Amino acid sequence: MRIPDILQLLMPNILTVATQLLSTAILFTLMYLLLWKPVKRILDKRSDYEQSRLTDADALIEETEMLNQKANTHLEEAKYKAQETIRKAQEEGLRLKNNLVEEGKQKSQQLVEEAQYNITLQKNKMLEDMHQEIVNVAITAAEKMLQEKLDSQSDIDSIESFISEVTGK
Repeated sequence: MRIPDILQLLMPNILTVATQLLSTAILFTLMYLLLWKPVKRILDKRSDYEQSRLTDADALIEETEMLNQKANTHLEEAKYKAQETIRKAQEEGLRLKNNLVEEGKQKSQQLVEEAQYNITLQKNKMLEDMHQEIVNVAITAAEKMLQEKLDSQSDIDSIESFISEVTGK
């Protein structure tokens, strides 16, 4: 083999190189048009879908935080209202208790006063009855003494002094 034959074997044929380059360019163009663009569109759609899901998730997180804050606010308001209601109920209970105690004291004082009044009335009636009985006894005694002695002034004086001692007048 000769050197020009070897060189010829080492040097590519221009037509073959051009054909291969053209085939490669057509293949890349077909791959770009048939594979790259549709795959890129699919990937872009997927990216947009995932981005919208992330945006929706962020919006849901914000909404959840807002609802959580509202719920906490409502919870605090409910706690405050419950404490206020309990405080008012305790105050009302204390007021009712004090009213009942005061009414009880007044009723017991009234009962004591009525009892004392009734006792005083009974005592006065009893003293009056006793006074009347003593007077009757004294009159009876005086009648007997007068029947026995009609002119004895000392007997009358003794009866009067007896009546005065018994009645305390």
